[in-house]
Amino acid sequence: MVPFNVAIRRRLFDLCDDENISATSSLETKRNYIRDNLKDNYDSIIEGLQIGITQQPYKMPFWATLLTLVIGPEGLETDVPWPNRICSDLVRGFQAQLDKLRWREIRLYLQFFGHLAAIGFITPESMVSQLLSFTSVLDEPGVSYERASMAALCAGEALLRAASVLHNHSPHKVYDILSVLGAFSQSLQAQTSMSQPVILLHTQEARNTNEQLKCLLSALREVEDDGFAYPATLLRPQEDFPQLQDLEPTFALPSILVPPEIAHVEEEISTSAPAVHHRELPTVWIRLFDVEPSINPTRAGGYLLRSTYEDVIDIYEVNRKEAAKILLQMDRWFTRGTFRSSPGATTSEEGSTGVQLELSVMETILGSMMILPRPKHKPVYYHALITEFAKLSASTVGPAVGKSIRKLYALLGEGLDVEAAKRFSDWFAVHMSNFGYQWVWKEWTTDLQLDPTHPKRTFMRRAIELEIRLSYYDRILKTLPDAMQSPEAQIMPAEIPGHDFEYESSGNSHHYIASNLLKKLQDRATLMEVSIQVDTMRTELTSSGLSDSRAGSRTRSITMQCLLVLGARSFSHFLNAIERYIKVLQNLSTTPDAKFEMLEIVSTFWRRNRQMITIIFDKLMQYQIVDPSDVVSWAFEGGGLGEKGDGLGTFQWEVMRLALDKSNGRVSIAQRRIVQQRKIDDEARAAKIAEAAKNESMDVDDIAMKAEEEPIEESTDLQKQTRAHQILVAEQKSVLSRAVEGFVTVINDTDEVISETAWNECSSWTKKQWDAVETWGWFRHFARSYAPYLRVYRESLSMAYLSRVPAERPAGKLLREIWSITVEQDS
Repeated sequence: MVPFNVAIRRRLFDLCDDENISATSSLETKRNYIRDNLKDNYDSIIEGLQIGITQQPYKMPFWATLLTLVIGPEGLETDVPWPNRICSDLVRGFQAQLDKLRWREIRLYLQFFGHLAAIGFITPESMVSQLLSFTSVLDEPGVSYERASMAALCAGEALLRAASVLHNHSPHKVYDILSVLGAFSQSLQAQTSMSQPVILLHTQEARNTNEQLKCLLSALREVEDDGFAYPATLLRPQEDFPQLQDLEPTFALPSILVPPEIAHVEEEISTSAPAVHHRELPTVWIRLFDVEPSINPTRAGGYLLRSTYEDVIDIYEVNRKEAAKILLQMDRWFTRGTFRSSPGATTSEEGSTGVQLELSVMETILGSMMILPRPKHKPVYYHALITEFAKLSASTVGPAVGKSIRKLYALLGEGLDVEAAKRFSDWFAVHMSNFGYQWVWKEWTTDLQLDPTHPKRTFMRRAIELEIRLSYYDRILKTLPDAMQSPEAQIMPAEIPGHDFEYESSGNSHHYIASNLLKKLQDRATLMEVSIQVDTMRTELTSSGLSDSRAGSRTRSITMQCLLVLGARSFSHFLNAIERYIKVLQNLSTTPDAKFEMLEIVSTFWRRNRQMITIIFDKLMQYQIVDPSDVVSWAFEGGGLGEKGDGLGTFQWEVMRLALDKSNGRVSIAQRRIVQQRKIDDEARAAKIAEAAKNESMDVDDIAMKAEEEPIEESTDLQKQTRAHQILVAEQKSVLSRAVEGFVTVINDTDEVISETAWNECSSWTKKQWDAVETWGWFRHFARSYAPYLRVYRESLSMAYLSRVPAERPAGKLLREIWSITVEQDS
């Protein structure tokens, strides 16, 4: 049985959903429903309206119109008109969201108020005052980018809807808002280059991209040029009701102050980098299609469409099926002529122009997925959303998906960011797995003539590798044309995924020793028995003529490989083996060289299944058999699996990212433990003082004085937590230092790929040049992703490593440019 208050909310929530009932009739029905329930279910009606405003932004004109239509039941008197009373309660809901700084809900409420101002319900003076409160945030000293950008979006998107009314009343204040937004957008020019998904090394010029705030400002300028007219793409349901024409504004929004940002507990400790809580770089969308038939977000209508799509994608992250359904029906919520007619429909002259719904939605979803340095949601959500979207209308969405894939593929080798290319291959493989691995690979066979390290060839290899993970080798092999199946194409792996046990063959000189150890491990021998066996093995190897170092390396190789064989059956088998014999592994990896050898052994053993390498590396760090700095070193020196020192590829970056996140995560955990321990100590100290005061019959003032006089001594637990934190901070600095050193070492010799002249000749590039370009891409991503951590050590890192590349060289200039923008250190 559905509770009555829930039933009321649902009745409001389906406003205008029935396509067989006109919007006017639906609004009248809802008005009457509200009238009949105002007396007994007022709170439920308010809650229903609040949910509608914050969860159905595509219906915003209808929610605003519905509010102004509300009438009370006969015989129920009120001091103020019912719309005003209801709006007062909605404003209280807005204030609650403002106090919590829930920016999405704040922005949607302001859009709602903007529509009410356009209808003539809210006074222009109060609406302008609200917007100025948000633009004042941009002038706050030291304001973060995220806070400033969210405030700018709140003010700009509300102004886009209410500009026609606000300009007539307060033209100077409207121009002031536009001026503040313009100045803020202009200040972001340098930072924008760091989050562009398409960019070349020799220029910061935007290619196939649109920056969100710049788009909003451009849309507002278009409205200004059009005499601040109401955007043509937005519906105006109020025009169907004579009583809403020429309304006299009667509701004034209260004055507000935007509260300060909420501090996080980790920021209470200043001895190391804080956890990343805020976005620091501008949001830049990738542009896949021409203005026709997709969206042009730099125009008012295009921006309104794009922002509505974005809100639906964001709000319905918890229900991707509903998100896909709403997106596919988005043409219902904008004016006729905004979208083209669907394929197969009777096409009029009006229906042959405008936005193609499916293409524009695909561009928006992929653009959101490729926001750098990280998207708002996990990439898997966008993968699943596209899958649901395609299933709803395969005949119309399928071609849009195909066109999107081809457009992204065309950008490979033309400036597509390495992280964006990685996300593209991830999505491509997942999407193929959901639709029978059906793709026209023949279209790309001509690209087999490109250098094997060209981004297009790299994409094909990685996509196939991921498809094999999601399916199996023979299945994927059958989907490829003959040209791609051959070993010479270097697309399909030459061997089925698996492991290589060096000592498996009886012809190996150490087969007998390895077999004995493996048998003991399989028989679940005790830790002591295995330790003795390993020590005996090392003694025998030394006696056979090997030096101590070579005997140690061979012992390490045999032991680790035997454990890997034991754990090769499943992930749980591997974890059990590691946990049972962790002391053996720790004793074998006591030096940096030994730890590096451990990583090399794992990578060689699992060279045909690189997914297992990342999994095992993660667990070796977790059990502290190797350190994160060792993994970073391996990424640069051993990550090529036989091609050392050539640069950083996608797989090597994934491994290095694991190490960076592991190190930073440990520091964050240690910070929280210190904060928690301090609270425990403070409470214990306060309880002790209170107990003493009670025994001595002290008054309140004496208690306070005693608390101030009481010496503060750190507890033993706090001292332990502080020492652990200091050790982890030192490790964090070591990991970051090793990463910066590795990047600087590789890019020091890359001047030849940075100039425009070199780029124009990229068709003749070979492995050396493409590896250099990819390494630059990962350095850019490293800097923007870990800037808050790098910033803490920027002076020492800059002096130790950046100085190795002379500033007058192209590589030195670009290196300092990236460092200056992300880490905020003057070049």
